[in-house]
Amino acid sequence: MSAAAQGDLPQRRRRTGVIALAVPNLEEPYFAELTALLCRRANDRGLAILIQQTEGDHEREVDIANGVGLPDTDGLIHIPRALTVADLTRRTSPGPLVLLGEHIKISPFTHITIDNRRAAADATAHLADVGRRRVAFIGPRDSRPSDAADQRYAGYREAVAAHDLATDAELTVSVDAFTAAEGARGVAQLLASGATFDGVFCSNDSIAFGVISALQGAGLRVPEDVAVIGIDGVRATEFASPPLSTVAPDKDAIASAALDELDRQMRTPPGRDMPVQHVTVMTRVIARASTGR
Repeated sequence: MSAAAQGDLPQRRRRTGVIALAVPNLEEPYFAELTALLCRRANDRGLAILIQQTEGDHEREVDIANGVGLPDTDGLIHIPRALTVADLTRRTSPGPLVLLGEHIKISPFTHITIDNRRAAADATAHLADVGRRRVAFIGPRDSRPSDAADQRYAGYREAVAAHDLATDAELTVSVDAFTAAEGARGVAQLLASGATFDGVFCSNDSIAFGVISALQGAGLRVPEDVAVIGIDGVRATEFASPPLSTVAPDKDAIASAALDELDRQMRTPPGRDMPVQHVTVMTRVIARASTGR
């Protein structure tokens, strides 16, 4: 573009070639893998990514949405845990924005997600299909609410009803975080309650890793005694012992959709009306040895 043409667009900032990514926690394998994928796909497009870890802290998420402490960037991909629509409508540094994940699903901002309810229902239905009748769920979040956890709990309950599975209250165990340690604690709680169960659906794969370890430590065989399935499709599921069944989102599609939508906003002249996009990416059950397949 000529200097004269550049002068015709005083309201448009010059491109930096850098976009920001706000992610809750890179210790969580799903976020680490998605971040790596976004970095690779961005590099293919000639973009660099500035990664900011928020720990799900509301103040930190708001600061990043407002560009506080950040250099100039061309746009922001945000995976929020505490941010609200009100926070975003008051952004002091508005610009291209794409939200990832279940949180703030209904909003006037472009959003990329999976159908967490459907994914959970599919996971629970898979356990029913392999003959499990008393399926526990480790994963509701009470102390630190999570929209994804709420949707996955709703999907679990739908599948329990649809397949006429046991509905005992003690079969549901809440967690404080989606970690292997919380999965192990959940198994200890199930065993201490005296509940009988032959399957466990876990809110994510990290919880499932802890569940398998704790079950084996208690002398229970997976999947002969208890079948286990998670959600997220992280690479380590293939190498767990036994390999973990999981419901895997199309992470490549998530990354591509996020960058496509951000690019669409970056290319739209300021002030021009632009339709908001809400994209739901498909998931699929990957059956492995932890459920007897």
